[in-house]
Amino acid sequence: MKEVAKAVLDKELDLIQAYKRTMKLAELAGLTLVDQTSFATAVSEVTQDAITHSSGITLALGVSEETERHLLARIQLKKGPLTGISQTGIDYARPLVTHLALAETEGGSEITLHFRLPASTPISDVTLQEWEMQLRDEPVLSPIEQIRQHQRQLQQMAERLQESKNQYYTLTNSLPLMIFTATKEGKLLYANKWLQEYTRTTPDILNAKGWRSIVHADDAYKKWHWQEQLPKQTNFQNEIRIRHAATGEYIWHLINATAILNEKNEVTSWNGFLVNIHAQKMMDRTLKDNQELTETKQQLEQYQLELQMNIGELNRSNQELAEFAYVASHDLQEPLRKIQSFGTLLLQQASAELSPSAQDMIHRMHSAAERMHVLIKDLLSYSRLNTHQQTFRPVDLNDLISEVMVDLELNIRERNAQIKCPTLPTIKGNPLQLRQMFQNLLSNALKFRSPERPPQIRIRTEKVTIFDIPVPMRKREPAYLAISVEDNGIGFDERYHDRIFQLFQRLHSRDQYAGTGIGLTICKKVAEMHGGTIAAQSIPGEGATFTVYLPVSVLVKTSVASES
Repeated sequence: MKEVAKAVLDKELDLIQAYKRTMKLAELAGLTLVDQTSFATAVSEVTQDAITHSSGITLALGVSEETERHLLARIQLKKGPLTGISQTGIDYARPLVTHLALAETEGGSEITLHFRLPASTPISDVTLQEWEMQLRDEPVLSPIEQIRQHQRQLQQMAERLQESKNQYYTLTNSLPLMIFTATKEGKLLYANKWLQEYTRTTPDILNAKGWRSIVHADDAYKKWHWQEQLPKQTNFQNEIRIRHAATGEYIWHLINATAILNEKNEVTSWNGFLVNIHAQKMMDRTLKDNQELTETKQQLEQYQLELQMNIGELNRSNQELAEFAYVASHDLQEPLRKIQSFGTLLLQQASAELSPSAQDMIHRMHSAAERMHVLIKDLLSYSRLNTHQQTFRPVDLNDLISEVMVDLELNIRERNAQIKCPTLPTIKGNPLQLRQMFQNLLSNALKFRSPERPPQIRIRTEKVTIFDIPVPMRKREPAYLAISVEDNGIGFDERYHDRIFQLFQRLHSRDQYAGTGIGLTICKKVAEMHGGTIAAQSIPGEGATFTVYLPVSVLVKTSVASES
């Protein structure tokens, strides 16, 4: 250390002189008033504790000889170890200086305080001699005068601090940014005029309501949180939406906060700003939407190409189906008719020569051919639903049901069945297909009768909503016409609800009930081709209800009578 001043401290007045010399040395070294006071206060606190512990305290002031220059204050004690000194002054002084070192020596112990000098401070031997002369000639002040000098210094510091604060406020209010200072927990200490005018609030009000009151609910405490940033002890930024008080609209802003650290490298507060990035966000969103729109357009074009290919394939399949229907109606049925005819002739002309077993085989062949004939006929009917063009016209359901009942008159009479049918509406549809659907529904009601009671069949109509339909609809319309065919037959287990409408699906063997398993499939297809669907409800042993749901738009006469 290059020493520039030295003094022996025995009494309180010596402490005042030591403080004054330390202040003067810091001033000569070019330190600010704040740094001068920090260094002098640290020296004063340590010497105060030392003088109460020992006598003959020596204080040496000077400059370090290392490359990085420091002001040094070395306090030497002639007796006793350092452990006997109160640590209060040392603990208070440590954060005020750059470094504080404790050491034991042969003659006692010493405490050295370091305060870093600005790199721009020129120090030479001539400079040190001038400092030494000024410190030696410095007059000794009385305690009262020393207090006055301290007060003047504090007043100067307060004025400079206020001036600095005013300059900071002027600067932050002149910038087109929302600038703030907050505690480590996010409580506002300062908010410039841009933030207060944008939110129409004050730091006190905002602290009471919390940041949630101005930040969008989807952004608050999800993308950023003060406490989550504390371990990072660095800058952080995020994009959040701040409510504009004048319009109530949430505008995108970039929040950027810088951590202010203490001597222990702990976050004490945050300095931050908010900058409007709404236009940039909207542009990014527009570009993204345009990109998605382009991709969607390309995908739609691909779908359209695939659809055209599928339509071509469907047309080809329909053509093949039409050809199959022609073959089924002519080429397949002709051999069946011959088998039936030859079987009948064989029985008539050669029955006496045939054994009973041979006659039984011919009867079975004849029955099998008849079943094949019915199956081909039903398949032809089903295929025609897909291949024939739809021609809709007004159809009076009353006339249509009457015609069906005439066709089923023999079955109705044989089974002693009762069919109750109120006045039905007129609807737009294909008369042949609708007749086929209702004939199948009524035939099933007559076929699957209970052996314990004669069939009772009721036909009812009512208007329902989409929420009353128990099955999903391809075309969802708000209102539908429900046409129900209810019987008191054997019913079925509702676990098989979907199965009964599938092609060739049967719940009973042919020995119990005749049929090909296509009737209800045709009913479902007819309902769908009229924009509706069909559903079934049943309790085994108590009967079944089949309900056809058609869009209410098919009604020609809107009055719908229903039987209670």
